[in-house]
Amino acid sequence: MPAGFIPHHGGFKQLKSYQKALVIYDATLYFCDRFFRNNRRQTDQMEQAARSGKQNIVEGSLAAATSKQTEIHLTNVAKASLGELQEDYEDFLRDQKLPAWEKDHESALRLTERSRQAEEVYDTYRAEIEHDSPEISANTIRHLIIQAVFLLDRQIQRLEQDFLQSGGIRERMTAARCDTRNAPQKPATLPPNVPGPSCPQCGSPMCRRTAHKGPQVGKEFYGCSTYPTCKATRPLDATEDQQGGR
Repeated sequence: MPAGFIPHHGGFKQLKSYQKALVIYDATLYFCDRFFRNNRRQTDQMEQAARSGKQNIVEGSLAAATSKQTEIHLTNVAKASLGELQEDYEDFLRDQKLPAWEKDHESALRLTERSRQAEEVYDTYRAEIEHDSPEISANTIRHLIIQAVFLLDRQIQRLEQDFLQSGGIRERMTAARCDTRNAPQKPATLPPNVPGPSCPQCGSPMCRRTAHKGPQVGKEFYGCSTYPTCKATRPLDATEDQQGGR
């Protein structure tokens, strides 16, 4: 039977990009409550950007069921939202006259090494995120955002390749429909052991059987129900008229 046209979708919780975006969202809630408690506007902006990064990964993954274009678009929106959030953390560091870690900074390298684990969770980075030093806290979250943006960029490239190879939902629907229409149709047959046409030799009912040896092994045929007394056979698609039966 032809494969269905609905591609695999969902499964966002297994995406490394989603796991990291979830850490970033929780970290941003903590950071804003600690450093921007009296700045509701800044808090709303950063929390919304963090949420958008996470939620658009979810929505894009689910949208893959019917639209590769929508999945790519929403994944790119997630990337853009996190890029905006990265700028907020860099503004904070600049306002506080704190350095933004380069990628070869010792602490940044440690974070990169730790991110290679199988699954990303908040507790892995809790000590740095909730550190007393605003430099360590902000730079840790900023570095996690840089990692997430990189992952999303790779994810978008993979989605583009998937589209080039498999097409979108309309193409899959058309291909599935053509496969169904062109699939060979099996002749209608009786279930095994249900009486078939009359035996051309003795007149007894015939039953559907399967050849277990010889050149026709594996093929079905009608055999006389009185076998081995009568060994008459006839093709599975034979009719009474074709065989001269009653």
